[in-house]
Amino acid sequence: MGLFDKIKGMVGDKLSTIAGGQSGGSAEGKKEEIRNIFNAKVTDGESYKVLAAMNMVTTKKLTKEIRTYYNYIVGYKDGSDPEIVVISTTYDLGSVEEPVVCKRSECTKAEYLQNTGSFSISHPRFENSPLDFGIIASAAWGSSGALIIPVSYVDEFTPFTEFFQNRFAK
Repeated sequence: MGLFDKIKGMVGDKLSTIAGGQSGGSAEGKKEEIRNIFNAKVTDGESYKVLAAMNMVTTKKLTKEIRTYYNYIVGYKDGSDPEIVVISTTYDLGSVEEPVVCKRSECTKAEYLQNTGSFSISHPRFENSPLDFGIIASAAWGSSGALIIPVSYVDEFTPFTEFFQNRFAK
């Protein structure tokens, strides 16, 4: 085995680790895990399209910036009253909260924030502040040491954005 083969092997192992969250994992394996969690938590979960989302909040303490990462499993489906279900989780999917079902009719505001590429939902279950999130479109986010689910939903970004803007936003 030559030097190039060794380097190629190390890069391949690293990319596999990034995509799957653990050595030997895969992006598809992580998506399957997300789907299984959603289906276990949501009645009729199979009828929803599912993806991972995150939000990073930066606060300043004196001269230091502090970043807090929030991770979500998001399911959505169209209908006479379109729904988005949000499940708060950790980056490693080790801790999962109960789902919050947001029917369009129950939301006070839902908007796509084009300047940040994120989505914002105001719903009574989120109390006084809206829930903001962006779709995780690159597993590379997780590789930078950030506490974000290491998965990519780049192919699902456009369909979700179209659903949100055309059917859910108000």
